[in-house]
Amino acid sequence: MKKKAIERIPFKGSRRKKERYSNIVSVFTKEIENSPHLFIEIYKNKRNEREIPWIRMVFTATDWGLYYPEKGTWSSAGLEEINRQLGHCKKDIEAKNFIQNRDVDTIWDFCRGRYGLKTKEYDAWTGALENLIGRIKNERWHKRNNNRRIRLQERQQNTPALPEDLEKWADRTLFKKEHFMYYKRHGRYVDIACSACGHVTTTATKPTEGFESQFEKIIPVPRANTTGYCPYCNTKGTYKTSGTVKGPYMLNSKCFVAQPYKETGVVVRYINVDKIYSLDLALEGICEIMTGAKERISITELTRTYFEKGKRPQTDYHKYSAISGEFWDDCNLDGYRNIRIEPAKIYEKSFEMLKDTFLQYSGAKEYVNYKTSCNLEQYLTRYMQYPQMEMLSKMGLYRIVEFMTKCELGIIADRAAARPEDFLGIRKERLKDLITVQGDIAYLKVWQFERRNSLRLTEQESVFIREYTSATTDITEILDYTTVTKLMHKIENYSGVSIPKTLEGELCGRAADVFRTTAQLYADYIHMRLQRGYDLHNQIFLFPRNLQQAHDQMVLETRTEEQKKREREVAERYPDIRKNYRKLRNTYFYEDETFLIRPARSAEEIVTEGRFLHHCVGGNNYLEKHNTGKTTILFLRTKQNPETPYITVEIQGTNILQWYGIRDTKPDKKRIESWLEKYTRFLFLEKEQRIRANIA
Repeated sequence: MKKKAIERIPFKGSRRKKERYSNIVSVFTKEIENSPHLFIEIYKNKRNEREIPWIRMVFTATDWGLYYPEKGTWSSAGLEEINRQLGHCKKDIEAKNFIQNRDVDTIWDFCRGRYGLKTKEYDAWTGALENLIGRIKNERWHKRNNNRRIRLQERQQNTPALPEDLEKWADRTLFKKEHFMYYKRHGRYVDIACSACGHVTTTATKPTEGFESQFEKIIPVPRANTTGYCPYCNTKGTYKTSGTVKGPYMLNSKCFVAQPYKETGVVVRYINVDKIYSLDLALEGICEIMTGAKERISITELTRTYFEKGKRPQTDYHKYSAISGEFWDDCNLDGYRNIRIEPAKIYEKSFEMLKDTFLQYSGAKEYVNYKTSCNLEQYLTRYMQYPQMEMLSKMGLYRIVEFMTKCELGIIADRAAARPEDFLGIRKERLKDLITVQGDIAYLKVWQFERRNSLRLTEQESVFIREYTSATTDITEILDYTTVTKLMHKIENYSGVSIPKTLEGELCGRAADVFRTTAQLYADYIHMRLQRGYDLHNQIFLFPRNLQQAHDQMVLETRTEEQKKREREVAERYPDIRKNYRKLRNTYFYEDETFLIRPARSAEEIVTEGRFLHHCVGGNNYLEKHNTGKTTILFLRTKQNPETPYITVEIQGTNILQWYGIRDTKPDKKRIESWLEKYTRFLFLEKEQRIRANIA
């Protein structure tokens, strides 16, 4: 649709109509580049809104667009939003919107040929437009679907056959040429069925004193799951007792095969490989005897990913239907049944076959030498996005490559950079160090930090920051007040752990735990100091003599401040708790020789109660209910310690909803429940007395 040309066409405008109409509809057709366009302009039936429509709808035989002049924007949505303004049924549309009969005919004449049978007697003109849009969408879908199938068929036709020696390679590499020797003993003899050659051989396991014994081949007595050799072909295999065989046995593995596709493209095939073992049995009289053994390799392709220069990779999936059988599709299965491409070994001749393709210099071969089992499809997909991966792989930065392959792309500093140091955001001289640690991500982040902050770190300082940030995630907060060197020495003193002076050195498990715990403790301490507004330029605050003691002091100070802040907040939010205390006390106060119970004096007191007893009564939910009178919070205390929190009670009228002590427990449960029963009887009698007094 030529949107710019459409916008240049002036609006038709409208005249004011009867007030019962909300909108005025104007319709006309116009040729644009030899293509007829249907214009529908809708104006508000108001004095100042008849020059510019609030929407202009434009239709062609194959497209449509909704233009909003006020915003200057286009939309390709349907007419749902428009119908909310115009009305949904024919009667409502005709009542609310003025449109001339010839304009209605123009709309129907334009649309009728597109879908045939429907007539205007049974629907409004908006229905014709909705049907036109539906037909256009349907035709587009069929066209896209047809093009998908053509492209899919083309890919399948140009896919080469699998290598002829793939089965042998799979047997040798994936299954290590594992064979089974099924055996069945009878006397001093044993029958052995070899899965490699298929023969059944009877062999002696013990010699005899007879003359014929000297000509017999004697083998050790087979034991299940031990190794032995076939008497017939001398193949090494694992012994399995024939009596335990319940059916075929299968080993499973996966692999990748990369092959040329078309002229310079590549297809990566993800293949499921099964090695199936089976034992042939037959009845001889009432006895079951072995007649042979077999093994075979079964190869099933799961996916094919096609790589072409300048195009996005396309993955096709191997599917099965009970109706049509096996077929290929360009979309995956749904849900838990979907086909997942996992790391696997790569067919050894794959990289030889890629020599004349555009991916011959991808660096995948070098990466596979480091990580024999990898996701080749994922690697090449990421390489097409970031060709710098070739350089990183050939430099030996395998951990970075692996990180990027898994789509962890946050380590990239400049995606357009050609040089590796700029791509990774480190100093050039750090490349050698990064190669030394094989692209360790933690060290990479350290040296990215170094370049961002214009630092010059020693190897020991690099090791320190690596260990420090692994515990605290951030070091920038403290470096505004000290240097890396001084911080390192202080953490060493606090922890008693010495930082290795070279990159090759590393902290042992126990030392690493102690160091990281200390680093985390110090980071928490500094964060609390900064939150409380302390000046860390003061060395006493920055590096206290006793870190643990200083940390505990800051925790206590922070908690006290938080509590005060919380109390001020609830006092403002729930003022009625304090106002209603006297009234509630007259109703709920009770005491005997052991306990007393009373309502909360204020919202602050409820918060203190919850904090002291470590339960949730100090939350806004209970405060809101007490403040509005839905329920009442009562404090049960001992007569000896009337101001010390003991039991918190929630009551509604004379009905106790719940009661809890410290950490949501119920201390001295039987005694407290008995006392609360006596208390509710007291409340009930008091209520009865008040009722009688009011009646009298």
